[in-house]
Amino acid sequence: MAGLIRTQQLSKTYGAGENAVHALLPCDLKIAEGETVAVVGASGSGKSTLLHLLGGLDAPTGGKVFFREKELTALDDDALSEFRRRHVGFVFQNYNLVPELTAGENIELPLLLDGKKPDRDYLDPVIDRLGLRDRLAHYPGELSGGQQQRVAIARALSARPDLLLCDEPTGNLDSATGREVVRLLHEVAEGSGIALVLVTHDREVAATAQRVLTIADGQVGGDLYES
Repeated sequence: MAGLIRTQQLSKTYGAGENAVHALLPCDLKIAEGETVAVVGASGSGKSTLLHLLGGLDAPTGGKVFFREKELTALDDDALSEFRRRHVGFVFQNYNLVPELTAGENIELPLLLDGKKPDRDYLDPVIDRLGLRDRLAHYPGELSGGQQQRVAIARALSARPDLLLCDEPTGNLDSATGREVVRLLHEVAEGSGIALVLVTHDREVAATAQRVLTIADGQVGGDLYES
């Protein structure tokens, strides 16, 4: 598979001197187009830091990130914002939905911010696959946790991203709902040829990915297994 994103000695340190916290030690990794990768580690291991660096949400202390061999770490803030809007979808543990907007409006928000109209031929099947057709007029406060997470997934997919980054997407869900959300993530990503990076502390969730990486104390390790 062709390469989508790679890192070169990527690292992140917060603070300096005795107060320095090495959230991510220098790492080199590659993710291919359409690949599903899980990153497994305990709380505070550096999983979220890695995810934010891959998606251009945070700037590294050292090293580089390349997206289709274009260096993201050389882009200014405006160019990074455009990159995120057009190429990356984010799914967070706490959903991050706008409470004043309906589910349908939340889903279409990234497109509206980019001055685009929804591609109904693409977006409507995503909404139907996620079982949200009869929930589009509801506000987040009127939805269950699983429904809110599915809205967040649809929002992340609305702009047809190349890369879907999920940070503990099942963390606030019961086990049954969590399994359903993971199944839907894989189904939608694979159906659209999207690369999926799934950060989790749950080995069962991680086992659904094609490749599993470990991380501990900011050090990214080798594959836990590779199918």
